[in-house]
Amino acid sequence: MSKKDPSKLFDFIHIMFNDKKEYDELNNYQKSRHQFMVNRFFSIKYPTHANIFNKLGINPAAVVDCWHMVASNYKRTPGWIFTKVRKSEKEKAKEYIPSAEVLEKYLHVNQIGMREYKEAIKFNPIEIKKVLQSLEKQMMTHGNR
Repeated sequence: MSKKDPSKLFDFIHIMFNDKKEYDELNNYQKSRHQFMVNRFFSIKYPTHANIFNKLGINPAAVVDCWHMVASNYKRTPGWIFTKVRKSEKEKAKEYIPSAEVLEKYLHVNQIGMREYKEAIKFNPIEIKKVLQSLEKQMMTHGNR
């Protein structure tokens, strides 16, 4: 049976939620080491309580012990601990790279240069992406006129 390594954050979280015996064996240094991230994780579900624990000078091990009491109400590590990171629409729009023909046609139709195009992408990437994709679709349907 391999024990979890409490120096690693997600092993520590697993111990907090799933292994009371091993949690009780942890020293205050091991608990306080992860206080910031534990408080941050719990702020997802308990924002008001987490904000109270943000006081400077508070005992970090005691904060983690308080969160452990809350964690003991769960049978296993809850899904809200593992938040997913999603790209925003702006970031997705910035990833779109039109073909050279589409870009050339867009620049010609709008009578702008590359500098203005880059500014448009910077300030309104979602709308520019839609326009470029529409233009690309038109060019494919009707041919490059």
